[in-house]
Amino acid sequence: ADDNHDTKGKIRLSAAGKCPRQLAYGFHGIEKMGKEIDGRAKFTFFAGDIVEISIVQVAKAALKKYGGGSLVGTGRDQISLKLQVNGSQVEGHPDGLYLSDKKTMLLECKSFSSFSFARFVKGQIDDSYIAQVNTYMEALGLSQCVFIGYNKDSNTLHEIVLDKVDAVVEKARKNIALVLHSTPEKLPDAPKELDPVGGFYPWQCLYCSWWGKCRTNAEKTLVKNAYKLREKINGPENKTGASRENDRVEGAGIREGQGNKLADAGTPKSRAC
Repeated sequence: ADDNHDTKGKIRLSAAGKCPRQLAYGFHGIEKMGKEIDGRAKFTFFAGDIVEISIVQVAKAALKKYGGGSLVGTGRDQISLKLQVNGSQVEGHPDGLYLSDKKTMLLECKSFSSFSFARFVKGQIDDSYIAQVNTYMEALGLSQCVFIGYNKDSNTLHEIVLDKVDAVVEKARKNIALVLHSTPEKLPDAPKELDPVGGFYPWQCLYCSWWGKCRTNAEKTLVKNAYKLREKINGPENKTGASRENDRVEGAGIREGQGNKLADAGTPKSRAC
């Protein structure tokens, strides 16, 4: 498929928490003008899939040997789920389900850099991931998620248990509805949290494939050793506006997993070399 139209007419629950304007650009097949998905990015996604498969297989073996439950709906047996949003069905594909004697929990695995992993250990999880797992839980009628994070720099695992938060689900539904009800001529506004701070747009805008169309007053510039998206000095005024209704949801129902059951079961503690 043409890379410029690879999301035309599609929206996934895995993207439910992302910028609705970005999602609408892809949904309507609008030509990209921004961050390209290059070979390096594609390989990063591929490596993440391999890590997920490895974690699941190690967890399955550990649970089989030491007991404590089982994992289903993984790999080739991955399930497909659908969430109703204003008469439309939005699809998702969770990493799996953790079955214990008492309950069923969603399973989600993500790879992180050392910086992001340190935030994850503190319970600081990206809003888009929180929206993703909450919509999955809503569609499956579940109340908890076992979220396993993997530090790809040190090969360290950490587990957090998330409780479903109804407010997060509702916000995700509204986000999806904004996209479904939009047109190429009338796109949703970018949320307030993506407004520039100190003359610079957040990293989410820099990595958006349509920032050149959305942030018409921005330019990519090198700051120290990293590229950033900066407001042009004396540039044209940004015409996109910013929604004031998408306030950040307070609290994500995060609870530490007791004993890191899946991450620690039969697996020795890792240490950075």
